[in-house]
Amino acid sequence: MRDTTGANSTESPPAGLRRHLTVVPATALAVTTVIGGGALVLPGAALREAGNDALLGWVLAAVITLPLIFVFARLGARFPSAGGIAGFARAGFGRISAAGVEVVLIGTFGLGIPAIALSGGGYLAAALNWPASQAWIGAVVLLLPVAAMLTAGTALSARVQTVLAAILTAALLAVGALGLFAPGAQFSPPDFGPEGWGHAFTVVGIVFFGFTGWEMIAFTTGEYRDPRRDFPRVVALSFLIVIGVYLLLAAGVQAVLDPSSPRVETAPLAELVETAFSPTAATLVSVLGVLILAANLVGAVWGASRLVYSSADEGLLPRSLAAVSRVGGVPRRAVLATVGLFLLVVLCSATGLITVTGMFEVAGQNFFLLYVLCAAVYGKVADGAAARAFGIVLAVCLLVVALVGFDLITIGYPLALFAAGAGVGLVRGRRT
Repeated sequence: MRDTTGANSTESPPAGLRRHLTVVPATALAVTTVIGGGALVLPGAALREAGNDALLGWVLAAVITLPLIFVFARLGARFPSAGGIAGFARAGFGRISAAGVEVVLIGTFGLGIPAIALSGGGYLAAALNWPASQAWIGAVVLLLPVAAMLTAGTALSARVQTVLAAILTAALLAVGALGLFAPGAQFSPPDFGPEGWGHAFTVVGIVFFGFTGWEMIAFTTGEYRDPRRDFPRVVALSFLIVIGVYLLLAAGVQAVLDPSSPRVETAPLAELVETAFSPTAATLVSVLGVLILAANLVGAVWGASRLVYSSADEGLLPRSLAAVSRVGGVPRRAVLATVGLFLLVVLCSATGLITVTGMFEVAGQNFFLLYVLCAAVYGKVADGAAARAFGIVLAVCLLVVALVGFDLITIGYPLALFAAGAGVGLVRGRRT
């Protein structure tokens, strides 16, 4: 492939990303990608809905997530690439379908990740006593250092994520333990009877958002030293850590807070810390929220930029975005283009063109549809009749849930994106 970047450029045409990720930094990246803003609000929202039985809802959501985690682990180990889910689609259904999925993913990341940045900007505004209307400034403040770190090198990013994962996991576990062992804490165990499990089902849809994110780390498998061996280990380890954090947080919130409290749904961890420790400690929760969402952004932008790199390498996006730095093998142009798109969406939100809630809603719906796709791919490429049947049944079940629970109008957005991407892929395929 010819060099399109100039003889004196520090960038080179796509020669492959550097394979440097091992189990520990990759697990840290996975943990910080999955644990996001949901950890700050979902325990309270579940408690408000199901009372003491909310803990069973977390357990049930984890059990429901297991088949998806299994599918991602197997597909990521078998088809490691920067294309992530698009790479899975290519392996299962061909290049044209993969092109459609790539555009759906770009459109999904273009809403979901700016929404995360705006949530983090809100916490930053609270920590600095800014007006809530200036959350978009906080989002820009968070995105720019993320871009700088990811363009500086993946080794630095991996080290930072490892440190952040350790700090945030310890801090969240400490908050949960603080609630359980605080003076006056009263933990009432859930009802394990039919009524208790009935309450649990009512909160699965609420807490399931906290279990999304493993689909993002699929885009980093092209940078694993040994993806076939390590990726399933990373998924399993990160899943256990995430479950431990969520269950302890849910138990701590349940032991201290009153489900009828007005703040239990909007700021449960802040109220827990204030009640169990000190009324002046709310700022600590705001700082913790900023750190969680900043770490979440690093993993999310990392994955999204690899999708842009892969799409450029495949010819769907301009080839220049597939250039990598000669030192470190970093796709800097892809990172900068990705962050530029997110900043544009943040500015659109600041002008009122789109709401954060709407961005999360559409992005979450799109990801669920992509889960259906991954299950279908597994049903086609898995070894053995039983494994293929498992994938097909899982895909059908998820599709039924999507058709019953989703707004048919908003489903038009991913369908239009898929049609556009598949059309471009078809035209490019004919030209080549």
